[in-house]
Amino acid sequence: MSIYHCSIKIINRAGGRSAVASAAYRSGEKLHNDETGLTHDFTKKGGVIMNEIILPVNAPEEFRNREYLWNEVQKIEKRNDAQFAREIEVALPVEMNREEQIECVRNYIKENFTSKGMIADWALHDKGDGNPHAHIMLTVRELDSNKKWMAKQKSVFANARDKEGRPIYNPELPSYNPKDKDATEKYRIPKLDERGKQKVRVREGKGTELLWEKVTIPSNDWNDRKNAEVWRESWAKQCNRFLDKDNQIDHRSYERQGLDIMPSIHEGVTARKMEADGKVADRCQINRDIKELNFIRGQLKQLAKEITELITEKARAIYDRFKEFRRSIGDVKRSGTDGGDTGKSADRNRVSDDGKSEAERRTGRIAETRRAVDEAIKETELTDRDIEETDSRISKLKQLIKEKEVNRDDRLKKLKQRRRASSNAGRNAGSDRDAYEKSGNRDLQKLRVQQDDIRTFISELRDEERASKEKRDNKILERHDREVERKRLDSERKRRIEETESDIRDKRVKRKERSR
Repeated sequence: MSIYHCSIKIINRAGGRSAVASAAYRSGEKLHNDETGLTHDFTKKGGVIMNEIILPVNAPEEFRNREYLWNEVQKIEKRNDAQFAREIEVALPVEMNREEQIECVRNYIKENFTSKGMIADWALHDKGDGNPHAHIMLTVRELDSNKKWMAKQKSVFANARDKEGRPIYNPELPSYNPKDKDATEKYRIPKLDERGKQKVRVREGKGTELLWEKVTIPSNDWNDRKNAEVWRESWAKQCNRFLDKDNQIDHRSYERQGLDIMPSIHEGVTARKMEADGKVADRCQINRDIKELNFIRGQLKQLAKEITELITEKARAIYDRFKEFRRSIGDVKRSGTDGGDTGKSADRNRVSDDGKSEAERRTGRIAETRRAVDEAIKETELTDRDIEETDSRISKLKQLIKEKEVNRDDRLKKLKQRRRASSNAGRNAGSDRDAYEKSGNRDLQKLRVQQDDIRTFISELRDEERASKEKRDNKILERHDREVERKRLDSERKRRIEETESDIRDKRVKRKERSR
């Protein structure tokens, strides 16, 4: 699966930053800052593949000049805490080629930003380290039909009150329009004094004037927090148009996706550089532990699936045995009727060739059926115990994983506290890393032991099931042999009865002939 990353931040004057410097750094160009008189030169910055400015339909063409654009932004934003731009940083999946990456970013900008009136200044960075990404700087002030900067907020008449009685503007309700006073006059909220009466003011030359509540609202919804979810989801959809099924990305967290996977932490450039120099970075080591833990979790899930399948197989076998038992009961009931004389009951006291009466034989079959029922009940009880034991082991495994996660979080917290308190970061980082690795290895070893126990348990269950199946098959064969032998004896008995009756008829015929 490809990597998903989409972060949203604000570039403002309060943080000591400037829009011109930020644009120069991201575009890898040399730009002069009219506000400070400084020139920001980043032409020697490596990894800048391309940059461009995309304008909305109502923006002046001169804004394609990067230096002019951001100096104009700084001129209109006069406050000490003014917001210059909104920056969106996205990771470009390495599974795309360069043309697809550029087309993906352009489509994303046009669909979400320039179509809403924002000016987008973006650059593609790739140092060849497997982390291609794009920086998108967006203006936060809208342009009017005359291509002039609009105010970020405006004052409008309130048209409703909230639960606390404060005046608000509800866009779903009609609002007052000074150009159509007669039709919209009722959609104004009066400004009240402490006595609950509408306030008035006297203006020279205009007389007494009623006062109405006004509220300040944003000129657009660009700062709405709901947009973050929309923009993050849109980036995933744009990328997935160019990615195959196995590399699709998702803007949602693992938890929101319903996946039981522990997310990794951000490593950063410093940690990766340490690893490249042959050192062990704490953050990289934590991610390796998380990766191994996720792998073990996946194996445990697979083992749990195998246990479930085995239990299902045993339950199915029990059901088949009960079906066989019901069939045998049906055979017992049918045996009470003489097959050779339909509709007439068999002689209860008829004696077979082996000297046993029909009642005795039926009693024997009933006893055999009872034994089969008892064996089925015993096997059911054994299966129930197996299921309970399996559930107990799975619960213990889940508890062990939960304890492992809690211990990991505690170690990370203690590691950060020791780093802040230590004056010698390098030495303490090494000792903390050793302690973390030893503790993590012990926990991982415990999980591996649990894996071996589960595999042994599954093997034992399969052996028991195999032996039980062989035992059932043998019983079925024995029952089949007894049934065949019973049918053979019945057939032999009928044959002898027929021969006896034939002999009796012959003797009667001969006796009649002699009497004549």
